[in-house]
Amino acid sequence: MLSSYFKVILTLQTVYFDHYPFLYKPPLEILSVKNGSGIRLSKVRQRFDLPLSLFPAFLFSAAIFLFVFSLLDRIPRVPNPRGDPRICAWTLLSIICFCGLVFYTLWFLVHRSEFIAVFNEGFRHESELRTDYNSTKKIKPRSTTEKGLFYIAKMTIWAFYIFTPIGTIFITYLNFDPLLPFFEFILSMFPTLRKILLLFALNSETLFTFGMFVTRVVSVTVFAYEAMRIILFGISIVLVWGNVIISLLTSISSLVDRFWRKIILQGFRRHLKFYKVLMIIFHSLDEATATLALLAATIGISGCMFIAVRLHSVNESYFTGFNLFVSVNSVIWAKIILDMLGNLCMVSVKVLRHFGTIGILRRMGRHENKLYLREVKYLKFLSIPVGLGTARFSSMTQEVKSKILMFMIEQVSNLLMTF
Repeated sequence: MLSSYFKVILTLQTVYFDHYPFLYKPPLEILSVKNGSGIRLSKVRQRFDLPLSLFPAFLFSAAIFLFVFSLLDRIPRVPNPRGDPRICAWTLLSIICFCGLVFYTLWFLVHRSEFIAVFNEGFRHESELRTDYNSTKKIKPRSTTEKGLFYIAKMTIWAFYIFTPIGTIFITYLNFDPLLPFFEFILSMFPTLRKILLLFALNSETLFTFGMFVTRVVSVTVFAYEAMRIILFGISIVLVWGNVIISLLTSISSLVDRFWRKIILQGFRRHLKFYKVLMIIFHSLDEATATLALLAATIGISGCMFIAVRLHSVNESYFTGFNLFVSVNSVIWAKIILDMLGNLCMVSVKVLRHFGTIGILRRMGRHENKLYLREVKYLKFLSIPVGLGTARFSSMTQEVKSKILMFMIEQVSNLLMTF
């Protein structure tokens, strides 16, 4: 199963990193291990590393500024701002871009070294258990459904890559990009600039308008590619790393069954050491990212659903279909990721219970039993913390996962009923 996730994320690396339309890479890249059994994260070494690393953050910041500027420019001109599709789209995109800016700044810039260390440490221990102890179960062949899902995931990556320029042309043609109000404001404030640009266009209004259109298309395309690269990278990393940790927990649990005699007679504690390493890894995770990701997902789902359902009468049919497609896919991916995170917590709870197997405890001496139970007692179940900064509101358990899904559904329903 993990090999399929590796193939998908390596496809993402090939498409959006190695054969990218622009000659630069983000600060992180995904590499395949020599023996082909896994992947690892690595820092990208390139010329002008600092400005190129800051370029995506600059794009997100510029997008936020343009969305806010366009909102302030358009709201006074529209009689019903709440029913205007451009205002709704720009509002939710500005919030999502802010969440993307925070995510990129935290993981790609500020905590880049920690992110690489945490990711690779999980892969190293998972690979070590598979090779040294041979503790994984017999590999089952993938079902037709699994093959189909991973094939669809790979085709989706290629589809986004190929059709992004076509989508940006449509968005720009419909004047849904925030660059047009900004350009119009600048040209109205500086008439001399308009005359200079018109001179470069050979005093042709048609050529001048076409040049502005091409500039807007190129700018939106660059941002769309960069945003899609960061979004797909984040989703893929979460899914792959989460399933690797679940596989590692399963392997740790199998150590108890495989080496139970050594646990009783020789004080074998390797399974506890592996689990403690996982606790340290999870303790080092940043709490703000989970909350911001949930916020961005909720806003994206509710906003796209609102535009598709409530504003379909004032939109073109293909724009309504696009928003419906985005909202449905967001719900599916949110459900998959939340199920994986909730399952991770549930598996860790089962592993802790398995550490205290009654059959092992009864065969131990009284003193060894007491020491072993004391060591197991201080082990905590693993879960992604949810909070802001140092304030932790909750942990991603099965119960919290269900509450989050219900919260998303409630927000969509409230938005549709209120407006």
